[in-house]
Amino acid sequence: MVWDSIRHVKERQQKIENPLVWLLAAGCAIYHLVGAGVWGFIHTLPQINYYTHGSQVTVSHGHMAFFGAYALLNFTIFYYAFPQLKGVTHFRQTLGKWGFWITSLAMFALGLAFGVAGVLQSYLERVLGLGFMTAQAQMQFWFKIAIFSGLEFFVGVVIIIYDLLKMKQSAPERIAAA
Repeated sequence: MVWDSIRHVKERQQKIENPLVWLLAAGCAIYHLVGAGVWGFIHTLPQINYYTHGSQVTVSHGHMAFFGAYALLNFTIFYYAFPQLKGVTHFRQTLGKWGFWITSLAMFALGLAFGVAGVLQSYLERVLGLGFMTAQAQMQFWFKIAIFSGLEFFVGVVIIIYDLLKMKQSAPERIAAA
């Protein structure tokens, strides 16, 4: 489905009016495929879930799946609806793209940090039989990466919210309209 959509967009003749919406929609599909589809499928296989259930692997899967299925979908709808609600035909999309890339890369780092911490946790607790707090002490490095990634993600969300609330007609179109 993702491959067919990419092929269709490349072959289309009609100009894309709002490329940011398409970027967000593509990100939505990719993160949903990776977070919910691939990571969720692998995580729920009985041979793997026996060890990883309730670990940070579950947290990694949940963050990435939620981001792809809901958060990016909401951003896509907001960037589609806000210009129409505000009567804006063309707007600068630079901040929106920055917000998208910052949140997407931060979520990738967050998912990776939780995933590695979860695999480490599963090995230490389920295979070696170490206690919960002993395993937690060994995962502190990955939690620090997760905290940094979460702060980076917050910055991206603030940029997107600011961009949506301050959205206005871009300069050349305002001059032409006057």
